[in-house]
Amino acid sequence: MINVAVVGAGFMGTLHARCVAQDPRARLVGIIDNNEPAGRKLASHLNTSYFAAIDDALEHEIDAFVVALPDRLHVDVTCTILEAGRSVLLEKPMSDTLEGAQKIANAAHAGNARLLIGHVLRFDPRYAAAAEAVQRGDIGEVVHVTAGRFGTRNIGVRLNGSSSVCFYIGVHDVDAVQWITGKTIERVYSRSVSKIMPELGVASEDAIFSTFDLSGGAVGNLFFGWTRPDNGPFSIDGRFEIVGTEGTIEVDVRDHGLRIFGADGYKVPDGQHWPEVNGKVSGDLEAEVGHFLACLESGESFVMPVGDALRAVAVNDAILKSVASGNPEMVRIV
Repeated sequence: MINVAVVGAGFMGTLHARCVAQDPRARLVGIIDNNEPAGRKLASHLNTSYFAAIDDALEHEIDAFVVALPDRLHVDVTCTILEAGRSVLLEKPMSDTLEGAQKIANAAHAGNARLLIGHVLRFDPRYAAAAEAVQRGDIGEVVHVTAGRFGTRNIGVRLNGSSSVCFYIGVHDVDAVQWITGKTIERVYSRSVSKIMPELGVASEDAIFSTFDLSGGAVGNLFFGWTRPDNGPFSIDGRFEIVGTEGTIEVDVRDHGLRIFGADGYKVPDGQHWPEVNGKVSGDLEAEVGHFLACLESGESFVMPVGDALRAVAVNDAILKSVASGNPEMVRIV
């Protein structure tokens, strides 16, 4: 059994903790959160221990940690765990800054610790099938790519300026573009718009749009925002399209195949990322946590190298620099 603790008792931490608790390879040995009421409540619900701080947990025999904190809190906690030689599944993005992401990568190296960044689309069969099709050469050489997603306004309100839409939502598509095409984003030109969030009292952009150059000569567009009305049928409007010299690939993740029209309106529930099936968390997130545990057990490499996650942060860093400067910016790794 792999002893696992989860850092963070919020929405994503709860989902990760449930995935760990239901996996036969793992033992959920603790919840760590400095918000004691939230941490103790989740620990009690899952019949495990509560720790107020990472240092307390590291005194126990814990093999691996899942870090599911807000992105701006990733660096110190994750580095402490990695430098202690413990394995980490870190919820995306790796960090909210390129400098922070590099610190985490260095800590993993210094502690000889295993690190998987939880980019959940890597475990989505639709995106994985698109990557395999490109690798097989089904559509020839990549010519142009369009990718992005729009979330509902309540996501931006809930985060209240604590994260950029670029990192909280957009990093999914930044990684997907580079992973699926097998190319790297080398230059971006980005613009933001802020109308809705300021009216709601939130110091945040509504959306960011970017044009980018890929290695090998292809071009593309990225879009992400939290602008969709809260009363719409789905919470995430995501699309991905590649046009190649010999064909196209399209991924539309707005509709997961289940549509409900009831007294509270028309809804399209999540049927892919973390749906609940027979009382257990299923879908992409379960596959991600299962992959983490399986690789710890077998010693096999993770499907997502740390360098790929670092590259996604570097692209976002360039996007935000371009928004600020009003000019195209090169993607640079520190």
